[in-house]
Amino acid sequence: MLLREKIAAGKGEIKADLVLKNCRIVNVNTKEVTEGDIAIHSGFIAGMGGVDELIGSKTRIRDVNNAHVCPGLIDGHVHFESSMVTLTHFAKQSMIHGTTGIVIDPHEIANALGVKGIRLVIREAKGLPVDVFVTVSSCVPSSPLETSGARLGIKDIKEFLDTKFVVGLGEVMDCPAVLRGDAGKLEMISAALERKLVVDGHCPGMRGKELFGYMSAGISTDHESVTYDEMLEKARLGMKIMLREGSAAKCFEDFIPGLLREGISFENFFFATDDMNAADLLTGHIDTLVRKSISLGVEPVEAISMATINTARHYRIDQLVGSISIGRRANLVILDDLEDFRIKSVIIRGEVNPQITGIAYPKYVFKTVKYKRISPDDLKLKSEKKMVKAHVIEIVPGKLITKRSIEELNTDGQTVLPDIDHDILSIAVIERHGKNGNIGRGFVRGFGLKEGAFGQSIAHDSHNVIVAGTNFEDMALCANKIKEIQGGIVLSNNGVTKELTLPFAGLLNTQGVSDVNRKLKELHAAIKKMGCMLEAPFIQMSFLALPVIPSLKITDMGLVDVERGRIVEAIISKKLSSAILL
Repeated sequence: MLLREKIAAGKGEIKADLVLKNCRIVNVNTKEVTEGDIAIHSGFIAGMGGVDELIGSKTRIRDVNNAHVCPGLIDGHVHFESSMVTLTHFAKQSMIHGTTGIVIDPHEIANALGVKGIRLVIREAKGLPVDVFVTVSSCVPSSPLETSGARLGIKDIKEFLDTKFVVGLGEVMDCPAVLRGDAGKLEMISAALERKLVVDGHCPGMRGKELFGYMSAGISTDHESVTYDEMLEKARLGMKIMLREGSAAKCFEDFIPGLLREGISFENFFFATDDMNAADLLTGHIDTLVRKSISLGVEPVEAISMATINTARHYRIDQLVGSISIGRRANLVILDDLEDFRIKSVIIRGEVNPQITGIAYPKYVFKTVKYKRISPDDLKLKSEKKMVKAHVIEIVPGKLITKRSIEELNTDGQTVLPDIDHDILSIAVIERHGKNGNIGRGFVRGFGLKEGAFGQSIAHDSHNVIVAGTNFEDMALCANKIKEIQGGIVLSNNGVTKELTLPFAGLLNTQGVSDVNRKLKELHAAIKKMGCMLEAPFIQMSFLALPVIPSLKITDMGLVDVERGRIVEAIISKKLSSAILL
């Protein structure tokens, strides 16, 4: 719409398309609730308060009967791929819960499909009524200690930074590269800053002088704080904090009460889900975060501000969205109740509960799992000793970080065996992009599995195939089934398999959230019978391969000591110094 038309609509020379009468307007600009009407023309807010002069004979009138009306909610940082559905299905489901905008970092797709994948996501986003803002993936791959399906270089980054819908550089996870002044990484950051775009961060556990250096690069957010004190230090130093409440990683109950107790302003805090599974997306999205923050003691208008204007201001899109203001997009949520934050209906660009349709996907997205047939022997660690000492990844339930231990494991004279009685499984990561055929092998504790194995083609961030189990036969069967279905989650117990197919880049199902959730429920029930008691085992599994979050992880190259940035031997030899330094 031309500016002349917007001005004329505001003056009443062009009449409104829609007027919402008798609203209680949640004004996040002034942190108050006011009464009045809202006039909308061509998807933008033309008037507020008394708008009778903007009403014409063709204006539609909708009386909301003193209901609260708030700005459309915005997810400040999400990898939609974690829902295991396409962007279209993610937007369709989240819109029901009042989400009218999402800030995506498509680095899951980028690691699997590269530049083509990002272009495809942007093309899909253009056809959606929900506003999709993109932060360009900065770490593809996230680390040199893994094999990804693609690499994004500085030329690619600059091309995307100049693209409409792009609002910044995505989370900079390779902290060591920033701190050592890696030329390529700093050029990416500089390119974003020169364009007056934001640079999002990812620095779990970082404090003190290292944090000073990291922030000095121009990185302005974090969503990975492990402790309250760490988060508060970052906020006091000037970082904006994404309060993350996803399906696997949650911080509200740890962070919000402390912020309230100490009287910290929420001005530089906003909400993000980061990773959300289909089951959680069915029951809620950012509305769930608003409700939970209110239940923890945050004032409703403050909670709504963190879900709207705070996010928009950070990404410098508040001239478009984030508030009920003149000239902004008419992205609105009509509530049945403010305190309980019950949603009655959603308006996006002036359209009530808009319909969402998808696009046709190219064939190449369905052919991405490319390794040879896996045998049980391929997954074994060998030793002729009767007993060995081994590094073991220790899962921390509900957290993306892991701990580590050194344990004694038995062998059969040839192969190092898992120790089911002590909850130690064998684990392997299989390179699936057809690059080198690598297989990384190790051990993990924390799943509680008593029988069988499971595997998946979701393994952040390079999304190689990861399998874990009590025996190598079931592990190999999982790996081969994943190749057969070109991506998914597979359980195998005594040769009997159950699966959820994820053929789009090995990450997504194209059938919708309800279908994915139904199948996931079956898999959760099945793995529980196999002994696993974790709330979200598949999400937990996916982050065991992310070599930028402490402490011990596994990739197709082997076990990664994250703090030291190197591959370490799974089986400890007499000379520990023989660890491979990369």
